[in-house]
Amino acid sequence: MIGKPEWFTYRIFGWGIRPKTKEGWFYLLIALIIGIGISFLPIPNNYKMIAVFAFVGLILIDVLHIMMQMTKHHDERENMHQLIIERNCSFAAIVALAAVAIYQSIKNAGQAMPFDISIAIVLGVMLAVKIGSTIYVKVKM
Repeated sequence: MIGKPEWFTYRIFGWGIRPKTKEGWFYLLIALIIGIGISFLPIPNNYKMIAVFAFVGLILIDVLHIMMQMTKHHDERENMHQLIIERNCSFAAIVALAAVAIYQSIKNAGQAMPFDISIAIVLGVMLAVKIGSTIYVKVKM
């Protein structure tokens, strides 16, 4: 793809990656210039919108590719720390969603659906990803 994993590192706050080298910063700067430049093109707005979506899609695919390759370009300790951080975030999200579902169930007791169905959907998707990831890892090992 366009960017290289060694140009980036894991973000400290939030999710994703951040530039680590001058090449990473240059990649980010060029992406911003192209993204802003599209808005100044002398073409109809509907074509500008298509161009922006295509460009953002390309950058998103490239960033996802970079993120998948990052474990090969960081030492084991940094990768392990990132895994612990991601695990803790997942646990916190599950606890928060369950707490909200319990709170809404107590508050809306007696109704057919006492809590917001989107909470159940998110928890179900998280469970499906956990099961799928576990099966994938077991098969690969």
